[in-house]
Amino acid sequence: MSATFLANFMRLAQRETGAERAMAADGDLSIVATLNLEQADLMSPQFNGIEVIRLALDNGEPIITNNAVIDPRRAPVTNTNFSNLRVVVVIPVEEYGAIYLDQHIRRGVIPKELVNRLWLLAGRVVDSGEMEQSLDELQALYQQIGE
Repeated sequence: MSATFLANFMRLAQRETGAERAMAADGDLSIVATLNLEQADLMSPQFNGIEVIRLALDNGEPIITNNAVIDPRRAPVTNTNFSNLRVVVVIPVEEYGAIYLDQHIRRGVIPKELVNRLWLLAGRVVDSGEMEQSLDELQALYQQIGE
């Protein structure tokens, strides 16, 4: 799998969703690219990106959650206020890796339809074997899916 494809797909996903931060990781959970994520963010105990990526790769489908609760089955039963609550989206790219996106909850939720459209694009590109496409080529394919 091309790290270039994961990085380009991450940039497209961030652009289309408007997410504040993004990360691409390969199937071995190694980070291949980031946007607006510093090393301190990645090392923070509150950052659960790798855990959510692992879950998305295991399940084989996108995850929309938050940075407080990775697995909805383990959600707290009380209403809790978090000053830094973030919407988290992970889009798996088959077994090759995944794209992590997040933004502060004040900016709203990333729509599931948009997430599914990006996931469909990733699957089509992987199935075609043409993973060396540029960001502009991926953007054009993404636009075709929406038509």
